[in-house]
Amino acid sequence: MALIRTPRRVRPLLSLGTLVVLACSSTLLGPGRATATPDRPPAPTIASVTSQLDSLANRTEALTETFNAAQVDVQTKQRAADRAQDQAALAADQYTTARAQLVDSTVAAYEGAPTSHTAALLTSGTRQSYLDQTSTIDMMAAHRAAVAARADDAKNNAEAARKTASALLKDATATRNALAKQRNKIVGQVAMFRTLLTTLTAPEQQAYASRDTPTSIEIKAAISERAPNAAAQKAVDFALAQIGKPYVFAAAGPNEFDCSGLTMAAWGAAGVALPHFAATQYTYGTHVPATKLLPGDLIFLYSDIHHVEIYIGAGLALSAPQEGENVKFVRVSQYLPDFYGATRLP
Repeated sequence: MALIRTPRRVRPLLSLGTLVVLACSSTLLGPGRATATPDRPPAPTIASVTSQLDSLANRTEALTETFNAAQVDVQTKQRAADRAQDQAALAADQYTTARAQLVDSTVAAYEGAPTSHTAALLTSGTRQSYLDQTSTIDMMAAHRAAVAARADDAKNNAEAARKTASALLKDATATRNALAKQRNKIVGQVAMFRTLLTTLTAPEQQAYASRDTPTSIEIKAAISERAPNAAAQKAVDFALAQIGKPYVFAAAGPNEFDCSGLTMAAWGAAGVALPHFAATQYTYGTHVPATKLLPGDLIFLYSDIHHVEIYIGAGLALSAPQEGENVKFVRVSQYLPDFYGATRLP
């Protein structure tokens, strides 16, 4: 008996057009993709934006201190160039005076007096007269030689001073041009910071600016601590009066400050002149450890010393922190990992 085979279920054939569509779709979607809808990037979190803000603000502050250093360099070179120009002008006046004296001396030598030993011999009636005249001739010659030497020295000094002034002015100009580029770079960084800041809501921006703020009890304890001397207390009092004023790069008051601008102005109010550059401020005064801080001491942070604060007391300092923030209290303990050193003035 012959076996009757049940026919297999046959899938309908796909049309050529359908195959082409599927092939194209498969190529476009790629392996493992169910749809052609593109993935959306995750929305930035407050933590990620804050981290970027901190990094950008820190770089901006470092650039600001580099800018401040260049400003100090320009000012130093300009003062040196001005002194050299003054010296050149003085030397030129001395040369003019010495040259006039030389002319007068030469003219005088030919008016009514022998100009050589031979002439003295011919005009002398006695031995003593001859000796007197030759002595006068020798004195006049020595005087003219001295006047001529002074004139030569004055001329050489004037030329040297002019060359020095020219070189110093050239250096100052080059530094000033580099400074302009540095300033533009900082302006760009600040613009980036402010653009990024706008991605946060107003409450988030406020939270960012006021985070880690010491408590009122901590602040009261800090303010009640007195400085070791009158000058330090004046610096502290000045700094306290600036609370709430905004950080602005290269600013030193009266309405805005950067970090070294604040400490410079504070100690300036106490009669101590500091440069507008944190790293150079560190070279002033006496260095003290973090465990021995007293009100008025300056605290320096980071290996390149691009930030400085003024200690108030009870573990708190006042700082013009970074772009987007105002002069405010900070806890010294928060920055101990970045502590570079501290100085006590005056």
